Amino acid sequence: MIFFRLFFILCILLAKISPNCLAQQKEISYENKSYEPFVGTVQLYPVTLNPDQELAAPIVPRGLVEKLLLQFDLLLEEYIDVQAKIVHCNADWSKSVLNDIEFLYDYNSFDLRDFEYSINANTLYVNYWFNIPRVKTTGNYIIQVYQNGDENDLLFTRRFIVFDNNVNIQPNTRISTGVLERDFNQQIDFDIIHSRIKVTNPRTEFKIVVRQNQRWDNALTNLQPTAIRRDKSLLEYRHFNMENNFKGGNEFRQADLRSYSFRGAYVAHVDPNSNPRKASVNPGKSRKHEAYSLLRDRNGGFVIATTETMGEYLACDYILTKFQIQSTQLSHPVYVLGSFNDYQRNQKSLLRYDKLSQSYIGEVLLKQGIYDYQYWVDGPDPYYFEGSFYQTENNYDIIVYHKSFSDLTDKVVGYYSFRTKF
Repeated sequence: MIFFRLFFILCILLAKISPNCLAQQKEISYENKSYEPFVGTVQLYPVTLNPDQELAAPIVPRGLVEKLLLQFDLLLEEYIDVQAKIVHCNADWSKSVLNDIEFLYDYNSFDLRDFEYSINANTLYVNYWFNIPRVKTTGNYIIQVYQNGDENDLLFTRRFIVFDNNVNIQPNTRISTGVLERDFNQQIDFDIIHSRIKVTNPRTEFKIVVRQNQRWDNALTNLQPTAIRRDKSLLEYRHFNMENNFKGGNEFRQADLRSYSFRGAYVAHVDPNSNPRKASVNPGKSRKHEAYSLLRDRNGGFVIATTETMGEYLACDYILTKFQIQSTQLSHPVYVLGSFNDYQRNQKSLLRYDKLSQSYIGEVLLKQGIYDYQYWVDGPDPYYFEGSFYQTENNYDIIVYHKSFSDLTDKVVGYYSFRTKF
């Protein structure tokens, strides 16, 4: 009888505890994603010592993997134990079958012990940094950062790519072949010469990804060669049904948030005394029916910097930034997007309609710096506010994957990055 009573009590306790445990579990996603609200700015880029090195894509040759720097803030008062793990992925960003020892030289658990505290910031944070370790093979990779030695207690994940230059990529950007799309779209034609790779069936062994401005959400991933010339080891990608088209979009809007003491360019108001400090960008309006105007932007990127007297990276504070775009109320959600939020359409980037001001309004916590952004309508016309022009300057990159019948996973055999010019 006592045994059954104890068993009954144990069942009740488990019933109460289990939901809490399940709530703490996080579904791992092999994309750029933050899992905790106290994760601040995250940057992953190759260290080149150029002034704008932070804008470079985390895509490096195999011999330069250790040049990749991961730098991030946790919006906490004190340091916590943080670890990292590397995951090798297939071309579609699913986890590959490779064991850790097949792609890493080190044990796959890294303690992140390089950190510094913020200086004179209203929003306290701890800044961590970590150089990505050497890898044995090319491919897609995910770095998972977690806390307290628990791989399931994720803080964030970030993508990076390691490649070998075993193919020659020859791109050509032109106006769209679509008659109705000529004023709005950019078409990416290219050839791939693979004479250094043994290929049996080029149509099935190669996979191609074409990205615009380092975006993964609208990347082209299913392009097939339009011609195969075996005598020249040449694959031609010159489509005529707009499979290789991107909307040109418009030059990005910009906000100079390097100072909370005075208004930077395109900033309407700053409040240095609030906690967190606050700023409002200039209220925007639709540019869809305006003529195209060249504006030197960062193609959606951002740079962390401050013009305050301290002038140090750790003195860069966080500013709660208000975005506002004038509009009638639409039937589709409106977001503010850029590389600062990885173009992710979620509650943090969602703008809400304010009937009083007849505007879409939202606030985003941003570290001091210079930011590119755009207003995005999640419907049939995403560029409802920005407009789309074939003349727009955009960055494109082409990533070439190869997997023969004997390979266990996709290898990255080529990478090329270029900017459009019309």
